[in-house]
Amino acid sequence: MLAPTLLGCFSGGLAQSINQFSRRKFKFTKIIEFMIWGSVNGYFTVTWINLLMQRFESIVYRILVDQAIGAPTFQLIFNVLNALWDHGEVFTKATRNAYFKSLKYSYCYWPFFSIFSFMFIPQSMMFPSNCLANLIWNLILSRLA
Repeated sequence: MLAPTLLGCFSGGLAQSINQFSRRKFKFTKIIEFMIWGSVNGYFTVTWINLLMQRFESIVYRILVDQAIGAPTFQLIFNVLNALWDHGEVFTKATRNAYFKSLKYSYCYWPFFSIFSFMFIPQSMMFPSNCLANLIWNLILSRLA
């Protein structure tokens, strides 16, 4: 589980660094926050993929459960962490709005990757391909956050 945590950390930090470079605005704490988020996300993503692969034989069920439970849960975790870091509190209108905004964007991105991943990528390559997808997604999140 160390490899997914470190890869998640790296992709989160890299995405935030690319975003800050493009904006010409440097904030080291935001890079650290995305590295923490990436670590959490990397660890739980591998756990989630393994759970889906073990529990659901049907590809359709894997995709449906991934999008019905996984996507909203991962977005919630990201938005809770982001709200704590930015505002020090979680239950605000801004946090709720940010959650639904990121979830909306999530559903424009992750279902396609989920379908592709569960249909065409061997289980041994799912996490590495997910790292690449997460790098792209972290670039999107860093724009939204």
